[in-house]
Amino acid sequence: MKEICLVKVFHNESIPGNLTGVVNCDLPPNPRDCQSIASRLGLPDTCFVWKGFSGNLLHRTFSPYEELTFCTQTLLASAAALEVTNDSDVFRFETAVGSVTVLRDGKYYWVKSVVEKVRPLEDLSVLPLLGLDEQMLNGELGITGVGRQRLYIPLRSQEVLYSITLSSGTIMHVCQMYGLHGICFFTVVDSGHVALRVFTTSLKGGEDAATGGAAIGLIGYNRFQHLGLAEVVRVDQGHIESEKRGCMFIRHDSSTNQVLLGSFVDVLLRGNLVGTERGVGYGS
Repeated sequence: MKEICLVKVFHNESIPGNLTGVVNCDLPPNPRDCQSIASRLGLPDTCFVWKGFSGNLLHRTFSPYEELTFCTQTLLASAAALEVTNDSDVFRFETAVGSVTVLRDGKYYWVKSVVEKVRPLEDLSVLPLLGLDEQMLNGELGITGVGRQRLYIPLRSQEVLYSITLSSGTIMHVCQMYGLHGICFFTVVDSGHVALRVFTTSLKGGEDAATGGAAIGLIGYNRFQHLGLAEVVRVDQGHIESEKRGCMFIRHDSSTNQVLLGSFVDVLLRGNLVGTERGVGYGS
C-alpha cells in the first residue's frame, strides 16, 4: 500500500504556495511507477519516501515530466508528513545528491544546504532570445545550482520583472542550448526582500510558483555580485498578478557557508493511492 499526503508548501499570508505530493512506500518504488504517479497527480512535484535496509529514509522527486535530483519543496513536505510518527525536530533524507537535513522550528521547516559557486555567463546573445536587452539588467548573468543548473538574470526593477512574457518553447530551447534546468529572473526590492520568477524544464518550460533551489541560488549570486542582502531574506516567487505564487525565506551563515531555506508547511490530506504498481527500482 502507498499512503499519499497532500501538503501545502511555500505559503504565507495571501500567497497560496505550492501543493506537493508525498508518497510513503512500503517497498522501494520503480522509477517508471513514480513517473506515472507524478504525471497522474499533475502536481508541480511529487516525492516518494521509503526506508532502506539500515532504516534510513530514501527520497526521490518527480515532476509530471521528469525526475528532479534535488527538490527543497518535497523535502520540506516530507518532514511535515512524517511529523505524526517522528518526535524529533531533525529529519534526514538520502536524496539523489546525498544526505539532506530538514529542521522543524514551530510551523517553519528548514532545509540545510550549501552555497554553490556562480560561474559568469559572458555571452549576452541569450538576451534577445529571451526578449531582453542590456538596459534591463542590474548586474551580470550567472549560472549556479544545487543539483540543477539555473541561469540567474538580475533585472533593474519589478516593473521589468513582471513585464516578461515567455513561451514554454522558448524556455526549453534556451535551456537546451545552454545546458540548463531553469531560468531565474529576479530583482532586489530591498536588503530583506527579493522578487523572483522561475521558468523550469521540470514543468516543460512553464513558470513555477515556488522553487526552493532557485531561492538558495540567490545566496551564491549575492557572493558573486554583492547585492547587499540581509542575513534573512524573504523571497516572493511568481508573477505578482498570478494566483499561483510562493513565499519562502533564506538564511545564510557566512561562517559555515550554510544556507537554510524555510517556509510554513501544512499537511492538508492523507489517503491511499489506488491502481498503482509496486516494484523494485532504486534499491537501498
